[in-house]
Amino acid sequence: MGIKSFAYKTLDVSFVSGLLQDVFGFTPVFHPELEEKQIQASPFPNVEIEAAAPEYDNAPVRFGQKTWGAFWFKGGGYLTFGQNGELKEEQYSDLLMPLASLVTFKRAKVVKKTPTVGGAGTVKEIYGLADWDISITGIIIPDEFNPSKQQSVKEQQDMIQSFHETACSIEVEGQIFADRNISRIVTEDCQFEPIQGRPNMLQYTIQATSDDDLLLTDIL
Repeated sequence: MGIKSFAYKTLDVSFVSGLLQDVFGFTPVFHPELEEKQIQASPFPNVEIEAAAPEYDNAPVRFGQKTWGAFWFKGGGYLTFGQNGELKEEQYSDLLMPLASLVTFKRAKVVKKTPTVGGAGTVKEIYGLADWDISITGIIIPDEFNPSKQQSVKEQQDMIQSFHETACSIEVEGQIFADRNISRIVTEDCQFEPIQGRPNMLQYTIQATSDDDLLLTDIL
């Protein structure tokens, strides 16, 4: 019906905030209670009903509350390398990325420049857009509320590594990628680092680029 009741428990973000502050030096943690609410009339006394925001439609409930900014590596059939280097297809399950994750995007414009003869400056002839350079950095922590199959640190690490070792692009889903029309990425580098004083946590970094679908016409 397009409405939902906010009957979730309050999310205590102080733990995740402290981790991000210790490791990365800042805490971009989203507090949904600070957002302006659009309250609809409720047939029930003392119950507030808030209009559903489209960007929250697919957001998972973690620690009793919808998580804005969550993103997935989507499961399905992916090509991998066999022991002899041959390509084979394996089935992967969805991977909901760790809660304490940060994603940065960078995209350059491709401009063809021709120097002017006997003058100053250049003539800009061709404009295009490069792939998105994507950096995914975060902290893997035990997540018993993860709706995916991977909940322990090792399970999440193993699945991240398995996706990185595929021989094809990875389908991604999440509002932060949809806002930039990114549906697939290619991982180029994956790194895991221990966190001093926190034995059951692991820092991870993924460098990737966007992979756009191209439609080639009038080739023949």
